[in-house]
Amino acid sequence: MSCWKEKQMKKYYDKVFIENCLKQTKFESIMSSFTNHLFVAQYEKGEFITTPLQTDHLFQIIIQGSVSIYFIRDDGSVYALANGRENDLLGEMEIFQHQPSSVYAEANDDVICLALSTETSKEDLLGSCSFLQMICESLTCKMESITTKDAAPANLKQRVLTYMQYKCSDGELKGLEKAAFHLNCSARQLQRILNQYEADRIVAKTGKGAYKLTISSHFLSDK
Repeated sequence: MSCWKEKQMKKYYDKVFIENCLKQTKFESIMSSFTNHLFVAQYEKGEFITTPLQTDHLFQIIIQGSVSIYFIRDDGSVYALANGRENDLLGEMEIFQHQPSSVYAEANDDVICLALSTETSKEDLLGSCSFLQMICESLTCKMESITTKDAAPANLKQRVLTYMQYKCSDGELKGLEKAAFHLNCSARQLQRILNQYEADRIVAKTGKGAYKLTISSHFLSDK
């Protein structure tokens, strides 16, 4: 996992470019009905393609490049779900739910996707039987993958950092008891770890039972 890149994705609305990308996907016959909604999204290596922090929810088909897809639980455990490649779908769940998921998709190299906004296209998407069948097939494959995956090995200290980075607003943990419950540890264990991180200047105490990360997420990915 890497840090959130400040540089945002590039969007292209050129019709010829969109049509060329459409021809490269095996879903051309299905997606050709939505050409008025489509655009091309381009991402750089290390850039997040989907995160729970996004406000503009997109449905995307990978045209070029590869993507790491992983899930972060409330206890800080990281589950590698899949390595997305050409013709894999991203953002299907957001079509059906309003609450952000805990799924992250990160570009392993330069990635090009065919994309559309689920907000403005939702009615048309849900009215297409062939599109819904495509979504069902994709989600079925992902569910099968999830049931066979184990969490990436991580000790409690690593999970505390992951929890603060991805589950706490602005990287600030507030409330030891609540955090300890999510992390499946005692408040005393969590306090000892936070005290050590404070001594190492990885976190700073901001109040009673409150600590904030003071280092970049790029550094955390190497911990």
